[in-house]
Amino acid sequence: MKASVCFVFALVCWITAKAEESPQILMLSKVMNELEKINKGMDKSTLLNSPTINDLKDCCVASALECFRSQVLHLSVADAKLKRLQKIISNELRKSVIVNSVSSCKPKEIQRAQCKSCDSYKKTDSRIFVQNFQTLLQMIYASQA
Repeated sequence: MKASVCFVFALVCWITAKAEESPQILMLSKVMNELEKINKGMDKSTLLNSPTINDLKDCCVASALECFRSQVLHLSVADAKLKRLQKIISNELRKSVIVNSVSSCKPKEIQRAQCKSCDSYKKTDSRIFVQNFQTLLQMIYASQA
């Protein structure tokens, strides 16, 4: 009996803590968790365009995120569950709640930053791609927290 009461109390505390987090934080957490599952279940290596930390100027974070979003669907996974996770990640990152949270630059600032197009980033192994993607998500998460 005591164990179940403690479990319910812990669950209520966890739900309350999560409820206080912003929608951006919750969505980023979800995307990071799904990406980690894909990373563990990738079949083979593929080459994908991947922004690196050095490519991320303040006003180019949104375009880099869009590049990762578009490329995540090309990761090589055979499992149907992982393919579904790829679509979830892509759809979640398409939502304006994330894009708006990372793009605080004005249009003129974005033009001056001269952000690269996705196809101009160096192609990297899918494992490196996922690492770079995770790093960007962690940077965004840290700026939101």
